[in-house]
Amino acid sequence: MQSRSRQKSRFHPIRITIVAIIVVFLAIWAVLAIANHPKNQAKQTTISIAKSKANLKDPGDFFTYNREKTYYSIAGKNSKNKGIFVITNSKGKVVKVLKQSAGISKNAALTQIWDKRNPKKVLKIALGIFKGEPVWEITYTNKQGQLCYELLDYKNGKDLQKIVNI
Repeated sequence: MQSRSRQKSRFHPIRITIVAIIVVFLAIWAVLAIANHPKNQAKQTTISIAKSKANLKDPGDFFTYNREKTYYSIAGKNSKNKGIFVITNSKGKVVKVLKQSAGISKNAALTQIWDKRNPKKVLKIALGIFKGEPVWEITYTNKQGQLCYELLDYKNGKDLQKIVNI
């Protein structure tokens, strides 16, 4: 009888450990799900608007731009199989529908930053509206680890604004 009670007590800490690990993973998952909910909701709303107003049929990259105002952008293809960007404001209204061929691509904007600035790390790229015109917003850290920020004109890639060493 003593050997049975000893055997049960040996497995008890293992069960507690397994349950504790599961609880920790569930808690982390719940926190991440709650934290990402606004972004996921904004993405789904933007896709829905783009489908109804711009005939978006193949959603791709999603961007959040926060500057003077908040804008959400979705890349994709329209019903004619042409690449487009649809930019909406935070109130869910379409601000602009852009042909991807009418401006520089996300990769071209990133390449321009890498070629000119040679950043340590690019933190974010987003398509948005600045002074009524579409722009690529790129946030990065330089070799010294300082935060830098640049706006590039969507149409031609021209530097519109640069803030370095923040």
